[in-house]
Amino acid sequence: MMKKAIYFLMTLGFISLKGTALPEVRRFENYLNNLKTLSGDFTQINSKGQTVTGTIQIARPGKMRLTYNPPSSLLIVADGKWLITKDREADQVDYVSLENTPAAFILRPHVRFSGDVEITNIVPKNGNMTEISLIRKEEPDAGYITLVFQDNPVALKEWSIVDGQGVETRVILSSIKSNIALPAQLFVIESPNLIQQIF
Repeated sequence: MMKKAIYFLMTLGFISLKGTALPEVRRFENYLNNLKTLSGDFTQINSKGQTVTGTIQIARPGKMRLTYNPPSSLLIVADGKWLITKDREADQVDYVSLENTPAAFILRPHVRFSGDVEITNIVPKNGNMTEISLIRKEEPDAGYITLVFQDNPVALKEWSIVDGQGVETRVILSSIKSNIALPAQLFVIESPNLIQQIF
């Protein structure tokens, strides 16, 4: 369950890409690059339709915290180097390099939907929303992330991650406040009794 949480975040209106669509998404890149902090609630839905809720904080670059509400005991923290998943009941922690996770797409110091990543789909949705799907060029079969933005005003509303086995995890944001002060301690996890590092 913990490892699945790590790889925790197209039909009508499909636009074929290969670079020509990049000017159309520049405003979404600019939004993310101007987003210093974000705080609010989230609802996470897995591929079986199971739902959990919690709170989210993001401090760009590099830092994020997902605190799951009971009965889940999960806590996920990105500290700038690692994406750390903690089972608060078992006092067990897993580490994975942040850059090797989908979270890196939105936590990098400078977000670009180009370079080592590639846009695969842009889908207009519900009149005022846009979905943008991205893959890593070096690992196109490892899965993809889809970011869902409100168009006007631009705001990140949700993301979904599909791993290499086709398992989807969707994260929907709500009650979001942007660019507010967040305590640095939110993005620190105390050393547990049991640590497992995954590189």
